[in-house]
Amino acid sequence: KWRNAMTVPRELKIKHAGDDMFVTSEPVSELNKIESTPVEFKDIKIEKSFDFSSKIKTELPCRLDLCFDKANDFSIILSNDTGEKLVIGYEKDHNQYFIDRTQSGKTDFEKDFSAKHFAPRLINADTINISLIIDVSSVELFADHGLSVMTEIFFPTKPYNHISFQSDDVMIKKLKYSRLKSIW
Repeated sequence: KWRNAMTVPRELKIKHAGDDMFVTSEPVSELNKIESTPVEFKDIKIEKSFDFSSKIKTELPCRLDLCFDKANDFSIILSNDTGEKLVIGYEKDHNQYFIDRTQSGKTDFEKDFSAKHFAPRLINADTINISLIIDVSSVELFADHGLSVMTEIFFPTKPYNHISFQSDDVMIKKLKYSRLKSIW
């Protein structure tokens, strides 16, 4: 369902998932030209939480590419020093991705803005691949090579400066962080 404008150009493709065909949507490859040198981490075991910001200074806008070893519940939390947060994640029992902006900052201007939104996962693969394009007031989730896509806007009172992960049992096989340079 369309709810607000896309923030990055996308490449559309047709992909088979089971017996069905879907249109996929992924960031255009030209986006790589404005990425800083990526920083990569491998085999990060999450048993409760992992503060990624303690490993690297996180700055927005940025791109996070993640590969999880299995499809278990997880959350990626963008937060600031005032306690505001945006939560991006996956719920295994419902086989769906979500973005929760109920505590993301300014939300009282429209009654339906403060909500948790969902997108179905269209495949049942054991691993999960996600790309996040994060700006100061928007996030785009591209999961399973563009089969599930979400875009959300948010309005924190101070910029998000922390990224952390929560899960009871998941391994991030690969995490790549790249700062995105301005095109202006």
